[in-house]
Amino acid sequence: MTTRRALPAALILLTTILACAVPGLSTASQPAPVASPLGTADTRLEIMVAETVSAALEQTQQAAPTATIEPTHTPAPLATITPSPTPDMDDSGSTLNKLEDGTAQFTDTKAGYEITLPQGWLPIRINSQEYLDAWLLPELTNPAMQRSLSSIEKMNPDELRLFALDIQEGHTEIDFVTNINFYWDEKKEMSLENDEDLKAEAEALLDALAGLEVTAAELVTTAGGVPTGVITSKTPVTTVDGVAVELFQKQVFIKTRVGTLMVTLTTTEELKQAVLPQFDAMIETLKVEK
Repeated sequence: MTTRRALPAALILLTTILACAVPGLSTASQPAPVASPLGTADTRLEIMVAETVSAALEQTQQAAPTATIEPTHTPAPLATITPSPTPDMDDSGSTLNKLEDGTAQFTDTKAGYEITLPQGWLPIRINSQEYLDAWLLPELTNPAMQRSLSSIEKMNPDELRLFALDIQEGHTEIDFVTNINFYWDEKKEMSLENDEDLKAEAEALLDALAGLEVTAAELVTTAGGVPTGVITSKTPVTTVDGVAVELFQKQVFIKTRVGTLMVTLTTTEELKQAVLPQFDAMIETLKVEK
């Protein structure tokens, strides 16, 4: 059995929920969600959780009905990702290339994988030009979209490799923004030869947030031969605007050349049927370096 560091999976869940939900106000009675995992977390993860909670609480205080969240940067004029057949590598160790068919190809040379994101999604890297450009988009008039984008600003780009927002027509009108994030833990070792490590991740999720229900935990191999571990869960929460929703999450764990990649879809039960097939199709495009 490998040495397990199960907290990052729970951290991703907390990061996503805290961006759009008021801690302690879910439809199920629950304690503050970060208290349990922090006792055994390493210092790096403690800092990340603390920053996430701080950012979420700040957004909550600003979420009066007439208030809007202003971006913390002055965006550059450019509002789209420029296609390039041979994009230059930047300091992030990744390339993001928007293709003519509306999809986007993301190549992460640090972790050693490549994946294609579907149409209707806005992929963003932290501290990147596309992050600044996103604030100019008409979808950003939605306060929930603003909160989602603000929530990732101070996270570590060496770990949160990519964040994608669902901007499909009709999907941005609800109070929660469906998103996909790519979290890479360079130091995390996880075996996918059996489900022991995957079950430990599922247990960490249960400890992270009261009211969460793990609905499945299984090993799955993609059509391209990439072994993965998959956890699905659902959680009742209340958004900062006071709307009760049930969140659905699907986390896919992949062993990369170094460390472990966690790709997480977070959506509502209302939109699950529409976006889950897109997420599953995206995972099938995954290519991992040996």
